[in-house]
Amino acid sequence: MNLITQVETTYLRSSRTIEKLELFDNNKKMICYIYNYEGNHYRFFESQNSLEAFFKYGNEPKLSFENEFDLDTYLLKKKIEA
Repeated sequence: MNLITQVETTYLRSSRTIEKLELFDNNKKMICYIYNYEGNHYRFFESQNSLEAFFKYGNEPKLSFENEFDLDTYLLKKKIEA
């Protein structure tokens, strides 16, 4: 199971944020980004480039979640590549 550390939170508006997270498991780590839209919709980005493409070009990420529980479950179990 992964350890999740919140690195930074950027507030776009009071109800819209971008969270930069570090996932860590067995000496492997990765940085990911979550766009939280009003606490109702969470988009998961594996890189800053994919996050920027979402805002610049509207490219939707491969994964999104409609509640925080499902997002947290995914983050805790996400396989981290070496």
